[in-house]
Amino acid sequence: MIQAPQAYTPVQQPQYRQQPQVNAVNIQIFDPKSFAQPDPTYAIPANSIYTVPTNSVYNPPSQQPPVPVPPPVENTQNVNPVPPSVIPPAPQPPQQTAPAPAPTTVTPPPAPQETQPVSTLDTKAMAAEVKSDNLETAGAAIEKIADIAQHNPVEAKQLLDQELMESLLGVIAKDTTQLQDATPKQLELRQQLADGKTLTAEETAEAQKISEKEMADRNKQYALFTVAILQDLLVKEFQAKNNVTPDIKDLPGMEQIVSTIKDSSSPMLRASGLAALAYNARPEYKPVMEEIFNLSKQDEDPNVRKVAEDGLAKLAEIK
Repeated sequence: MIQAPQAYTPVQQPQYRQQPQVNAVNIQIFDPKSFAQPDPTYAIPANSIYTVPTNSVYNPPSQQPPVPVPPPVENTQNVNPVPPSVIPPAPQPPQQTAPAPAPTTVTPPPAPQETQPVSTLDTKAMAAEVKSDNLETAGAAIEKIADIAQHNPVEAKQLLDQELMESLLGVIAKDTTQLQDATPKQLELRQQLADGKTLTAEETAEAQKISEKEMADRNKQYALFTVAILQDLLVKEFQAKNNVTPDIKDLPGMEQIVSTIKDSSSPMLRASGLAALAYNARPEYKPVMEEIFNLSKQDEDPNVRKVAEDGLAKLAEIK
């Protein structure tokens, strides 16, 4: 949750809801990680080959020895010799060849498809709450958006929604000059509390009342911080997909942040704008940011000058 900004006067501000736990400078974002599954690879098995026998399983037959020829008779009569008796060879069975098996084809299952994350946030409803006329409802909605963007990387990307961003920018641009501000009596009592003076219960309650203008300006402060968080998330997503950093002037909300720094009549909001700008300090943005911070070093308010000096110190550490 965003740390509830303190009222610009040094007196402690009353709380109209639970104090958040972060501020404009110490905001942490946990980058989402993506997980990819490798496609399975299937090897097609080779066909089984059976060896075809080339020799007969039967032994070749042997021949019988020839019958001896009788000697010739004395009367000179010629006798033809008896031809040898030959046993015909046994017939050989035909060679049998085992049929080759049909080739087996393994069809791999389809590779897993990347599934788009299911939207779990109703960004349209969240944008409607931010635009609510109930200032407390709007402030709570802005805090919720900032908390998700910082601490829930799975859902954070869903916050990069145009309608949601426009609702936050509408809060920043809203004219609050006609709203009821703290009364002189309240300011006096707050100063007495800051000085350690003991007040009655009624006086303390009066000092701690938050005016309508103070609540609206506080929502502006929350919106500035939340836009800075979403800008950082958008830059990281753009870098991951395109391997390049978007131009600072193309970041949604940058015009409203710079306008707040230069033109707001509230020192608290000018300082908050500088802190939101410094949150996205990057090497590519140094020239533009240095110019803005140097101009704000001449601000009439000491707190604004201090935030500008801190921003320049942060830029000096970037290489």
